[in-house]
Amino acid sequence: MNTSTQQKLDKAQSLAKSAQVFAVIALVIIGLTVLTTAVIPIFQLLLERDLPWTELVNEAGLLLVQILPATLLYASINQLRYALEKYSAGEFFGDATSKHVAEAGDYAVEALVAVMLIVPNLTQWIQHNIGFELRLEPEYIGMLAFAIFIAVVGRILSAAAYLQQENESFV
Repeated sequence: MNTSTQQKLDKAQSLAKSAQVFAVIALVIIGLTVLTTAVIPIFQLLLERDLPWTELVNEAGLLLVQILPATLLYASINQLRYALEKYSAGEFFGDATSKHVAEAGDYAVEALVAVMLIVPNLTQWIQHNIGFELRLEPEYIGMLAFAIFIAVVGRILSAAAYLQQENESFV
């Protein structure tokens, strides 16, 4: 392998290590946000003796519904962190690495579907409101397209890893 190629691989591994640090920071921030916006308030609700159980269930349900996108986004970033870990170790064409990228895209798609469709409707239904709501903001559509592209790239990387493995078996 020539020095230019090795330098590019070293640079890619270094970028993967840096991105992995940012992924961990994002996971901590999302985790803390979920903790403060849902977990702690749910425990506070459970400690309140004045609320009837139906209201307690409704309030806890609303809090859980609200954190669904963040939970799915957490799973997405965590899958990318696994992929970045493998990339930083030099595993650029591994099947496991590409599966992590594809799963990250899948979780991100699910998070956006939750933001656009599930959260608004479950919130309405838990609050005993009638209707159907679909949040079609331009930024949601753009993020959804991006998440789908990540999922597709993961599957393409998986096919590339398979082809590389097949080619190496002939040699």
